[in-house]
Amino acid sequence: MNAPIPPTGRQFQTAAPARRATVDPIRVLRQHVVGILMSIVFGALVGIGSFFLLNMVYPLYSSEVLFEVKPGIAESTEIGTSTSLSDQEVERMARTQTELIRRRDILYGAVNTPNVRDTDWIKTWYWDESTNTPLIELAVDELETDLRTPVLRGTNLFAIRWSAHHPNDVTRVLDAVARSFMAKRRELDNTLFDQNESLFETQANRLREQIDAFNDEIQSFIRNQGITTLDDPRFSQAAIEVENLAKSLTEASQQVASVQSSYMQTAAKLEGVMKPTSEDTLEAENDAALVQQLQRLEILRSEERSIREQFNEGTQQVRTIERRVRAVELQVDQKRDEVLRRNLNARLRTLDSERERLQRIIDGLEEELTAKDVALRDLTAHSAYYESLRQQRDNLEEQRDATQKLLREISLMKLRSDASRVTQYGTADVPREPSFPKLEYIIPAGIALVSGLFVGIVFLREVSNKRIRSLSDLAVVPGVKPLGGVPDIDDDPREPEDAECVVLEEPSSVTAESVRQIGRGILRAMQAQGHRSLLITGALPGAGTTTFISNIAIAGQASGHRICVIDANFRRPRLGEVMGVKAGVGLGEVLGQRADLEQAIVKGNGDVDVIQAGNAAARIIERLAGEVMASTLATLRDTYDYILIDSAPSVAAGDALELAARADASVLVIEASREERGLVARLVRQLAEANAELLGVVLNRPRQAVGGYFRRNYEVMSSYGADSDLDDDQDNDHESDED
Repeated sequence: MNAPIPPTGRQFQTAAPARRATVDPIRVLRQHVVGILMSIVFGALVGIGSFFLLNMVYPLYSSEVLFEVKPGIAESTEIGTSTSLSDQEVERMARTQTELIRRRDILYGAVNTPNVRDTDWIKTWYWDESTNTPLIELAVDELETDLRTPVLRGTNLFAIRWSAHHPNDVTRVLDAVARSFMAKRRELDNTLFDQNESLFETQANRLREQIDAFNDEIQSFIRNQGITTLDDPRFSQAAIEVENLAKSLTEASQQVASVQSSYMQTAAKLEGVMKPTSEDTLEAENDAALVQQLQRLEILRSEERSIREQFNEGTQQVRTIERRVRAVELQVDQKRDEVLRRNLNARLRTLDSERERLQRIIDGLEEELTAKDVALRDLTAHSAYYESLRQQRDNLEEQRDATQKLLREISLMKLRSDASRVTQYGTADVPREPSFPKLEYIIPAGIALVSGLFVGIVFLREVSNKRIRSLSDLAVVPGVKPLGGVPDIDDDPREPEDAECVVLEEPSSVTAESVRQIGRGILRAMQAQGHRSLLITGALPGAGTTTFISNIAIAGQASGHRICVIDANFRRPRLGEVMGVKAGVGLGEVLGQRADLEQAIVKGNGDVDVIQAGNAAARIIERLAGEVMASTLATLRDTYDYILIDSAPSVAAGDALELAARADASVLVIEASREERGLVARLVRQLAEANAELLGVVLNRPRQAVGGYFRRNYEVMSSYGADSDLDDDQDNDHESDED
């Protein structure tokens, strides 16, 4: 292969920057529409088969138990509740209860019941055959993971949901969990009632002692002062003021008593006399530091269960993990106690501050009352003192009565079933059909899986494929200017028999119109730049350069241009045969100076002048780069508007690069789905480095390129051409009628 001639006077075209390859999804889907439909059908069959298979080997039945959260009753005689909860309060309370349901002690109590231990769930998955005992801890682990506790938005309800392979197992387990949870709730409520009852009884006893002390003091005062009458001078202004101050003092004392009661409860919790409530514990466990330690403890417990399954009791691994778990449990307990004590201390300080504030108010009232007593000493010294004692005694009696009422309320509320803030609604229903699999979900899932896999593979192949199949693939090759595409005749709606000379034989076809549009663009570009000779070469054999030249030559000749085509493919010449010229003198004889140029020019299809390759003996490839070839082209430039040169493929032979140096311009024709982008980029670079200007690249025979937007355009072309043919036939018929 001869080396390409470097550029002399004309600067070659600068390569455009490389762009990222894109994929036309519509084109890809159209090309594989049959496969997609088959994958959808196969996916549906897979979904149906999976449904029956899963229904036989892995059915799941689901059920639920509903609970309602309520504001609770304020008094034991109250019928229903008069207040309602906001959505935020319902959400918070329901979340608190769902966290309580998932505690291991509640789940353990549910699983450890005979009704649950007798289920197929336990016997199939969590039964130790060697010891003939259930693996309760592992069953609780599954419930912790699989038990769902949704809060039903817009209502006061929350639920516990669970699924199993046997419908009866679902109801047994859910009902057992519900019973264990409600028993825990009753235990917590009763504990709280008992603690409050004990505190109020203590307070009531203390009030009784104080009342007895005041009665004794009043009797002693009467005896010591020798009081004979107890008439109260109520009609004086000072007496009325004293009475008002006494009432204010009573109210402040009641507030102090209430704060004192809360203070005693909090202090009792700190001293260990009374256990903290579950709300206190949950508040402490929501502390960020404690949450991290609890998560760490759960991870270690899970690791402990895993190690116990792998190693026997007493081994080093088991002892080590046990020590780690005990250490973390101790840390969690210490941290929980620390957070709990911190919260209680903060509450105690708040109550103490409130108590001091109220005490200051009481002190002020007492001072003012004392001052008033001094003012009334002359008139009602004994009566005022007596009335003060009596008023304080009455105040203590009111507090005693209120405490007794609270004790009666607590006793009655303990007996009422609706006193709890959580109520269970019924039991779990036995599911009548599986919740999994569902045919309406499995079939779409099978279709989505199979068709998605198929489409994914298709697009993966599309992205990884380096071959040029469409104009979008061609556009991303560096330095390439796409001139257009000529669709495969199999995609042509007019169904022409052959693409050779299709412009002449089937002028209204899509193929012919595509060639005409590309040819007009090429000839306009040559005319604008003053070019006469054009080299049209292909990348690989069979690219379709001969067919392309024949069609644009016929189209150009029909438009009024003087066109001459030259078959410079000395290896496999076909241009003369395509143009309907008999074998004879051609370019080989002209270059060998055995014949004149006029002898080699003959008329072909479409009245196009053709210079065929010549006889085999005269076709010497090296002469294509000689001076005779240059002078021949110069002579033809004076006679014709455009000279189209057909050459051997650039990859198979170096003739094209030699001829590119002789021609004014060049066009590269590549066949879709054969050439790769790297090969085209290399050929474009080599042609651009030759003396001829590279006008661009034509994509030949892209399959299924007339779809979507292109199909609509081509159908318009085809139908418009058909209408034109029909009009011509009607005109001919009309002329015949006139004759």
